[in-house]
Amino acid sequence: MLRNELMRIRNTYSFRLGLLLTESLFRKPWLLILLPFRFMNMNYQFWKNRNTFTPDLDKSELGANNPECLMLFVASEGGRAACERAKDLATEWLKEYRHHLVIVSSNPGLTGFHQQNLSLYMIPDPKSKEITSPTQWNKSCENTMYRAIYTHLPSKFVFDGPYPYRGVLNAMEAAPNMKSIWIHSERTNKEVIVKSGPLFDETKLMEYVDETKTKKKVHKRNYHSITNKLLLAPGYGYHEDSHRPPSMILKYLSNYEDLNIIGVKPYSDHSISSRINEQWDEVIDNPGIESLQAAIVSDNLELITKLHTMMVPTLCLLDQNTSPEAKKLIASLASSGALFVSMWNDKTEIQLCIKALFERDWNLAITQRGTVDRKATPLHKFINS
Repeated sequence: MLRNELMRIRNTYSFRLGLLLTESLFRKPWLLILLPFRFMNMNYQFWKNRNTFTPDLDKSELGANNPECLMLFVASEGGRAACERAKDLATEWLKEYRHHLVIVSSNPGLTGFHQQNLSLYMIPDPKSKEITSPTQWNKSCENTMYRAIYTHLPSKFVFDGPYPYRGVLNAMEAAPNMKSIWIHSERTNKEVIVKSGPLFDETKLMEYVDETKTKKKVHKRNYHSITNKLLLAPGYGYHEDSHRPPSMILKYLSNYEDLNIIGVKPYSDHSISSRINEQWDEVIDNPGIESLQAAIVSDNLELITKLHTMMVPTLCLLDQNTSPEAKKLIASLASSGALFVSMWNDKTEIQLCIKALFERDWNLAITQRGTVDRKATPLHKFINS
């Protein structure tokens, strides 16, 4: 019904006239000289087709896509990392006065996000306990996507997530003139890529490690650069509800006095939240990263490579869901120094790694070696490459 109503509106005379004037006067002023002829052609087409109107998308004229409008879908599975990428894209894309950005998001981390020339469509998190029917959720997702597409007419659509939802794919099929790009990480299942990849015009892998280069840092960490700050982000880059409570880690950290623990997610459990001294809304581009004494993080390569570049000693916690590709890349970083790797369930090894992170001489020693180059391309450049 929503599709039919949108099509009815788009096929009214007033809408077509408004679209013609907007294109001629604002979007494409070079067409102003042709306005009389285009006006006559619009009238001819309208009266010719007014009795043959159909809500079938394949047979309806929907207007030209706007090359200055970009659409982004932010999936909840990407957690805080996906939100930071979206905000960075918004900042860069909207620097151009005429640019417009449309975000459809199931990620609650973007709730309330606002910038000039940005349209935000929030939909429920599909992993929420309130969602009882995946089928109904996908229909709602499809309707929201459809409304956003045919309201703003973006020329390019970017899906940032580990697997495309059925509702997203259905909406894409209804907009064949819109270029579609799927951005995924090394953690995305290969079977999903083989199955869903061909449904997009382009499929791109976010890469953060340049394995062909190993560089030597000109500056070295010294005693003056070591603080008492530790970044605790064991679930960064994952869905909020899939984060493991860091109770075990906090227990080991309780042996160290005057430790300033920085978190990236509010915890409802008071025994956990009371131990967090500071909260970061932005992580990757936070200027405080350079002054960290150490970090304990998930297998998110975007964050790991950032910490590695800044020579921050880091403990990376893997689990059974860590992909072989991610393990290989993390192992290459670990071999160049400053990074410890452990499984979530290996309590003894985690304790030893934490001890190493806070042993000052060792802390300095493990960051004096070379480091693998970080290959980080901002999202706004990545989708145009």
